[in-house]
Amino acid sequence: MAFLELMNLTKKYQGKILAVDNMSLGINENEFLVLLGPSGCGKTTTMRMIAGLEEVTEGDIVLEGKSIKGLQPKNRGVSMIFQSYAVWPHMTVYQNIAYALKLRKMSKEDIKKRVQKAAEMANITEYLERSPNQLSGGQRQRVAVARALAVEPKLFLMDEPLSNLDAKLRITMRTELKKVHEELGSTTIFVTHDQSEAMSLADRIVVMNKGTIEQIGTPNEIYHNCESMFVANFIGSPPTNFIDVTIELEDKRVIAKHEAFQFNITTHIKETLKSYEGKKVVLGVRPENFTVTDEEKKLFKSKVQFMEPQGSHTIAVIGLSGQQLKIVSTKIFDVKVGQQLNIGINQKYFFFDKESGERIR
Repeated sequence: MAFLELMNLTKKYQGKILAVDNMSLGINENEFLVLLGPSGCGKTTTMRMIAGLEEVTEGDIVLEGKSIKGLQPKNRGVSMIFQSYAVWPHMTVYQNIAYALKLRKMSKEDIKKRVQKAAEMANITEYLERSPNQLSGGQRQRVAVARALAVEPKLFLMDEPLSNLDAKLRITMRTELKKVHEELGSTTIFVTHDQSEAMSLADRIVVMNKGTIEQIGTPNEIYHNCESMFVANFIGSPPTNFIDVTIELEDKRVIAKHEAFQFNITTHIKETLKSYEGKKVVLGVRPENFTVTDEEKKLFKSKVQFMEPQGSHTIAVIGLSGQQLKIVSTKIFDVKVGQQLNIGINQKYFFFDKESGERIR
């Protein structure tokens, strides 16, 4: 049995607005699980139901084999860190961290030990006597983390806790959160719409869309084995290029045809694609899987429309029959706009059903 189980979880607002649709998910003990998706996909609503801040319309939430659906938030054994720092400005850092412990009527000595331990883990020991208005945004977020740590919950819930920080500080705090998670051996559920945040933190990622789960997997599985066009488009920066092609059979060959190119499919997927003969499917190619090659190996020629230098790599925007494609390369740095490139493709590509958007396997 999983440490935390969401069983057919459904949330409707006003009896008709469906935010989470029959969601079932198991979270393992000590796992760092990330709920990832665009705004409005149901990820925060799911977390708030786990925390007890939203009522469950249907289904159940089981923690360590016991339902917590009917319990008050304070009795669930969970601790939540919000997007806003939610630190009390009239209290010192020490008092902020100690507040929940005082409500539990712990002794002053035990409170002091817990506060000190949490402050050390969050790297804010030197700020314990300061008030929050004397701290930077990053330091205030560390206070929120320390406050959650001090409670020593069974489960950490983090709702986009880094989104109010600047880009450089977000990266630093990611490392800190992962370090705290591993030191504690805690179970953590983290909500974000930032894919790089999800990829760098998660043991597993749950990609959500319109209140349902699109795909669950490790960061590598989510990136390299997308189950749908939605996941392929949402994960990756720049996102996957999608090109409509027609599947044709010539002798024993399976060919993907486009008005600008055609290529012989040699991977195992060709057997499945035989059933799509004469039909249009969607070819998905991640930007790094296009190659800039020589004349003999080219798939098609294209002029560069824009260049987006990124330092360690370059993004080239090219055209294909009125469609824009993006290529990522670590080799082309001196290409000019208007220059013609020979474009090839390696063996890493996907095919998707044009109607369902699901990956063809």
